[in-house]
Amino acid sequence: MTDGFLPAPDDDTEADRHRWFAAAALLIGVLMLAFSLPALPKATRIAFEIGTPGTYVVDNVPECAASRCYSRSGTFISDDGTLTRTDVHVRNAMSRMLKQGDRIRALDLGDPHEVFTTEGHGDYPFELPIFFGPLGLVAIGLALRHFWRRRKRRQSP
Repeated sequence: MTDGFLPAPDDDTEADRHRWFAAAALLIGVLMLAFSLPALPKATRIAFEIGTPGTYVVDNVPECAASRCYSRSGTFISDDGTLTRTDVHVRNAMSRMLKQGDRIRALDLGDPHEVFTTEGHGDYPFELPIFFGPLGLVAIGLALRHFWRRRKRRQSP
């Protein structure tokens, strides 16, 4: 018995709402993966220290905000002395204690303007693949599950 207040469970508006929700989840999941997957190789190389190890010397006075400092200009010297890059910056944030002239262990991945360190905070490129990658996969999985179940219901006699 329906009193007209609530829609019937098999009402088309309910199915349309679920379909739109699944389509939105699929789109959001694809967008999350599209933004996070390009950063995955760089994040992997940093996490496993695959690159040219060396030392970054802070040339300028670091910019500090809250509990993080950023060095926008410095010199990177590889451990074997074969590679020297000037006017590079550390891409991830460092602790508040950073000051001009400090030496930081860093990793060069080939970009002439940036180096990375595992000593600092896990900013870009770590956040993108670690947070948005799994969320994107879950959203895609839930949407595909919804569409698969709906397809199976249509095919059953």
